[in-house]
Amino acid sequence: MSRSAKVFIRCAVALALAAIVDGVLGRQPLYAQAPSPQVLADARTACASDVQKLCAGVPSGGGRIIACLKQHQAEVSDGCKQAIAKAMRGSGRDASPETVAPGAPSLPEASAPAPSTPASPAPPPISAKHAAVSGMAGPGSYLLLKKAQIMVNDPDYDKTPSPAIEMLIPTTWDFKGAVHMYAGKTGCFSEGFSVFWEASSPDGVTKFQGIPNYAWQYSDDPQELHRLTDPNRRTHTGNTTNDLCLVSKPLNAEQYFRQFVLSDLKPAMTVVSVELFPVLEQIVRQRQGLPSADASNGGARVDAIRVRLAFQKDDKPMELWYSVALVTQTYRVGQGFLYDLHAVGQVALGAPKGQLDANDKLFKVVIGSIQPLPRYTAFTNKWIASYYQTQANKEAAMDRIQADLDNFVTQTYLHMSANAQRVSDIGFHAADQNLRDVQTYRDPSTGRTLELSNQYGHAWLNGANQYVMSDDPNFNPNSALSGSWNELQPVQP
Repeated sequence: MSRSAKVFIRCAVALALAAIVDGVLGRQPLYAQAPSPQVLADARTACASDVQKLCAGVPSGGGRIIACLKQHQAEVSDGCKQAIAKAMRGSGRDASPETVAPGAPSLPEASAPAPSTPASPAPPPISAKHAAVSGMAGPGSYLLLKKAQIMVNDPDYDKTPSPAIEMLIPTTWDFKGAVHMYAGKTGCFSEGFSVFWEASSPDGVTKFQGIPNYAWQYSDDPQELHRLTDPNRRTHTGNTTNDLCLVSKPLNAEQYFRQFVLSDLKPAMTVVSVELFPVLEQIVRQRQGLPSADASNGGARVDAIRVRLAFQKDDKPMELWYSVALVTQTYRVGQGFLYDLHAVGQVALGAPKGQLDANDKLFKVVIGSIQPLPRYTAFTNKWIASYYQTQANKEAAMDRIQADLDNFVTQTYLHMSANAQRVSDIGFHAADQNLRDVQTYRDPSTGRTLELSNQYGHAWLNGANQYVMSDDPNFNPNSALSGSWNELQPVQP
């Protein structure tokens, strides 16, 4: 056999080992770790004759060798199959069918009145019925991702359904999501756009769920508090249920979770721990264009946490993560302040007990990738500002001081919209990126830059909007996976 033929066979087998035949390997888990060099060498030896016999005339590249092996999988020798199975076991994967893990709890269901404007076709609020760990993210592992989009269907935004929010999820996962008008649990103008999404693994075992934002208001100025609770002045959504914006005292993130979320989680859960989640805080500040916290008008405080919960499901111990950031905007009014509170960044992920920590990287990668498009952010903030302006005009006939306050709130949202667009145009400094657990990469083929998680030090992109991220400096997706992958270059600040 010629040297070139031997090299071709080695490359073909190495490529096949990463994606290989469905009937031999079963389903690929979320994280996959490359087998050891010795195991690969053994597999190359065992499978060389199979590749030469079954696929000798097939050119390499573009997944053609893999397609050939799949087509002839019944003819693959037992020795090759056994070597492949050994390689899979060495990489933390199992050639046998996966075991379906027990389900995780239902999450708080949001009331879903009929949308006041056309909404994207999508299911009602989703419950994370199943959540489990798909694999370990140890050294040398890689994560294969694709871009998912949440569409908005509003004639004022675009004539056809258009992307509103983008995020990264594992390539084999299913995704569904939509933007509805006033489908959450709040009647405040600021949360008129209710976003629902769910990402689930092919077997439905692992699921993320995005929960709509929640908002309420309060004032420690007696006159302003009277206005907020005055039936003739209360802010209504104007939709079919004509919901009111809740008036309630300010809370921190943990108090919000315990008072508004915990009792709605089914089955009953026990709080194991509550930890600060600074990554989420920085993400929220960056994406909403929030100023630094202070005691003056326009001050913004962000309190972000991640709650760990334990519960029983079908007599089996389970765990759940629930993240939330509470944003408190403070406006001076009369003898006190008006507090405008928003619970955002609400994402849940469940798993059997003992497996939740293995998904820590995945949790941060997913929430760090959720990105409202600048055009959608500007559209929603201007829409909210217009409703506050309408309220200001109504208040003008009752109280000029209140009209000035509502006008100030209007300007705040307009500023947030402009700042979000500025953020998209000029990017952020390295210190801010480190706080948000992201870094900038450049695609050398196009010159385009993008932000990805810094949980992995290496990233690649193919022509189908799919991404590979790995912390192994020796990993090469062009050898381990099908398709053509361009390595992205880290951009130094």
